[in-house]
Amino acid sequence: MQAHHAYVYEGPAALLGALATDARTRFGFEGAGTAEVQVELWEKFGIDESRALVTQTSLRSATGRALFVLGIVSITSEAQQALLKLFEEPQVGVVFVVLVPHGSLLPTLRSRFLEYPGKIAKSHADTAAAEFLSWPYAKRSAWVTAFVKKEDGAREQVRAFVDDLEAVLYAEHQRLPTAPVRAGLADVAHFRRYLADRAPSVKMILEHFAATLPTIK
Repeated sequence: MQAHHAYVYEGPAALLGALATDARTRFGFEGAGTAEVQVELWEKFGIDESRALVTQTSLRSATGRALFVLGIVSITSEAQQALLKLFEEPQVGVVFVVLVPHGSLLPTLRSRFLEYPGKIAKSHADTAAAEFLSWPYAKRSAWVTAFVKKEDGAREQVRAFVDDLEAVLYAEHQRLPTAPVRAGLADVAHFRRYLADRAPSVKMILEHFAATLPTIK
């Protein structure tokens, strides 16, 4: 297919691998080497990261083609402003696919992208997150207490669970978009950035999700 130079996909970070696989096929990068295809994920994307990305994208592969699949969990306004020129001016042979949470891009930057031409799905029917979202508050709260105690605050396990919460909500949003589900996605995107803090209050964050996220059967 004839590719635009920049696409955005709004969804959970857990979809990055599947999105990269789809983008390779869709834009003709199957079998391409690592110099031609770059897949990266940032928990926090600031002005330093934006400058590094601009520098990186100026280094062309031997073929003159490149695919950048970029997963960004949270991004500052300053970083978005710094990326305007990069995504405004097409580079021949270069395709960007950016994965971000719903509603996280400023309108000025969002306008530089086309919607990604496809839907990426990942089944979470059997995950703890899917079960969690099907429960009433009392059962959710009891599970949070047991989970935090068992994991002893292990950040990677908590982050993986929050990723799965977002993925289940996103799948529900694709199936039946409602105001509570959209609010839940925004809530997860807002609170997950605190997990990158030095000593995040994991129990408080998960208890908040237990109380506020919609029930999904």
